[in-house]
Amino acid sequence: MRRVAQLAVMMLRPPAAAVIYLFAAIGVAAAGHGDEIHPLLTVIPVILAGWFIHAAVVNDLSDEAIDEVNLQNARGRPLVSGHASRAELLALGVAAAAVSLAAGVAVDTKVGLVVAAGLLLNVAYSVRPVRLSDRGLVAPLLLPLGYVALPFLVGVFACGAALSQRDVVLLGGLYLTFIGRIMLKDFRDVVGDEMFEKRTYLVRHGSQATCRISAACWVVGTGVVLLLFPWNSPIVTSSFVLLACVLLGLRLLASAADPMTEQVVIGAVAQAGRGMALLLLAALTMTDKGWTLPAQAGVMAAILCLFVGLYVVALRDRERVLELRPF
Repeated sequence: MRRVAQLAVMMLRPPAAAVIYLFAAIGVAAAGHGDEIHPLLTVIPVILAGWFIHAAVVNDLSDEAIDEVNLQNARGRPLVSGHASRAELLALGVAAAAVSLAAGVAVDTKVGLVVAAGLLLNVAYSVRPVRLSDRGLVAPLLLPLGYVALPFLVGVFACGAALSQRDVVLLGGLYLTFIGRIMLKDFRDVVGDEMFEKRTYLVRHGSQATCRISAACWVVGTGVVLLLFPWNSPIVTSSFVLLACVLLGLRLLASAADPMTEQVVIGAVAQAGRGMALLLLAALTMTDKGWTLPAQAGVMAAILCLFVGLYVVALRDRERVLELRPF
């Protein structure tokens, strides 16, 4: 049991897991329960942890040869590092899927259906003959269904709420911005992807085209989300500042001269993206609870300062950021 727990913690990669939980929290807030943290601290993390571990296991088992090239010394890759066998990972993946599905069904039938669809997506993304990860632009178009739509819908349905038109618009905006974000993941893996003829969009079209598509998704997705707020809401100005950081990062990424610089810039862009998601969570919660605009502005300013600072540090202190590898 201890061995299984250690492997589960290793596969539950903190940066990605934090993003998934953040989208679930946005779903809870969108359902009007942003100040009710009980569901977020009990059932929802179990559901999402099980789903994510299953996704990571299926991907690692399918991409072992590629990961041996791209991620030789990476943390959280027990198959490549020799900390786990294929049989151990397979058993963990099956157990994680069972726990996630059982917990989802126990909460609500709709949650169970969402989790079941997410588990099928995990298999379709990585396993042949479907293997969506090899299909160019199709992969970043579908992967956000797991990273964004699944946790958002789990958050909404776990609260017993129905999906409203406003929720659909919000989810559409988040989906688009995450496409822009997930397209950058392939920069880390480009050497192995080229070696094994994995036809990602980056491999087929290059860094400049990838960054242009990413920028378009960030801009359009952010615009869709902000349509839900009055023009004078503090989230509008704050989101535009972080969006400017993202676009600057994409411009730097398109002309980056080496892989290490690429990873630093991608890490900085990720910080700005996390900040935008946290701004949205705060705005939904404060608006629902009737906070005044000045009070909202104070909270937004604090979040903005924090994430702009993290963005600047990531770009400026290159060696330290690479050493810490927070992305």
